[in-house]
Amino acid sequence: MDGCAFGERREMSAVTYGSESSYSTIASRNAAMHRPFQIFIILGDFFLISLSYLIANALYQVATGAERDISAGAGLIVATVFIVAAYLQDVYGAHRLLNVTWQLRKVSFTWMLSLAILAAAAFLLKSTADLSRGTILLFALTGLVGLCGHRVMWRFGFASAFARERLIGRKVVLLSLKSLDFTSSRFKDLHKNGFDVVRHFVLSAPHDSDAWEQEIRDVIRQSRATDVDEFLLAIDWNELPILQKLSQRLRVVPQPIRLLPDFPIADLVSRPFLPVSGTMAIEIQRPPLSVFERAQKRCLDIGLASIALLMLAPLLATVSVLVKLDSVGNVIFRQSRRGFNGKPFEIWKFRSMTVAENGATVTQATKGDARVTKVGRFLRKSSIDELPQLWNVLRGEMSLVGPRPHALAHDNYYDQVIEKYVYRHHMKPGLTGWAQVNGFRGETPTIDLMEKRVEYDVWYVSNWNIWLDLKIILRTALSLMYQEAY
Repeated sequence: MDGCAFGERREMSAVTYGSESSYSTIASRNAAMHRPFQIFIILGDFFLISLSYLIANALYQVATGAERDISAGAGLIVATVFIVAAYLQDVYGAHRLLNVTWQLRKVSFTWMLSLAILAAAAFLLKSTADLSRGTILLFALTGLVGLCGHRVMWRFGFASAFARERLIGRKVVLLSLKSLDFTSSRFKDLHKNGFDVVRHFVLSAPHDSDAWEQEIRDVIRQSRATDVDEFLLAIDWNELPILQKLSQRLRVVPQPIRLLPDFPIADLVSRPFLPVSGTMAIEIQRPPLSVFERAQKRCLDIGLASIALLMLAPLLATVSVLVKLDSVGNVIFRQSRRGFNGKPFEIWKFRSMTVAENGATVTQATKGDARVTKVGRFLRKSSIDELPQLWNVLRGEMSLVGPRPHALAHDNYYDQVIEKYVYRHHMKPGLTGWAQVNGFRGETPTIDLMEKRVEYDVWYVSNWNIWLDLKIILRTALSLMYQEAY
């Protein structure tokens, strides 16, 4: 990296301007270096999908002993549809290849879409009899594993500096109006995500118009000499007049010019845009989940909760006996909570305390709380006491993932002191949530801790998608190994 990168150097060497056409040719040549590599990945996907169909077909024939059909027609159709759909979604964009999470999510969606198109085409052409359901099911599994494995393999391949620089790395010039903290999350991952900052220029405020214009010309000269691929502007939104003036001056360069917004604006522009009266409106608060989104979430809840109850039945029965033998009282503790839109319901838990508070005053459990029973202490530490809430999930009162419900007494109190607290009721409460997997689980003795939990809950409500639920479920399973509740 150049010596003035990540620094505040204003020394400008005398570099002669190149012509617009010659510099455009350089940029085009840099982009052309990536095309053979992208074509190689496309061909790899096509080969993997076709091979997956042949493998699935062979496995099914061996398992059933049916007459073997070596036709790869369906596999070729799905491979073609997948590549076209993936290309249209920029899956093969060089700058996208480092983001494995994004790649896996897009690949999974595009794969399911491709199989759905195959099924629809077979139905319309009345050729469903020619397709083996067993082969297609195996094909769906082997193809998805192959495509995801392909992404993971290339991600490890991109770990080398040579691969980043030659294949997907983009040389960028970073412009700002002040010194930058490159340890902050806004900048520290630039290099990891394929941005090679070869120049960082700290610009002065345009008080002296002539001097400022000369400064911009010098920036452009040095940038052209470095053969950069794009410009990044790290300018806060409150400097909008300077940003507009700078973007006008940078129009002479053919490279992309991108703004790295500050955190408030980054949150704003990440929200959906909707056309309204000839302009664009930004969605500040999302509406309740759509019919399709609710169906997605409900299917996930019913499927996983049903499987969990069946698999955990022996454990649930054992815990019930231990709770009954350990202390006097009911096995199941029921307490009033508020669900979606504030609708009350009774939450189920294994009783872990000697008291069953459910009134106007409910005291949170604390570390070493004498009210917790011997068995209850283990149940709370392992979160086994929450498992009966799977029944609440099946009843539709709760979801697997959502803001954790609090006792009515706590709801009434925090609703008065935390402004966004009520926003948590825009979604069904959950067994686990975004706040819990980010460390805000268990006791909340101070308002600050509860405010932080609410902040994470509100973010979850505003940014929900089915992949986020799956991520939280996975992180919950991992976090239970080292986090404690009281």
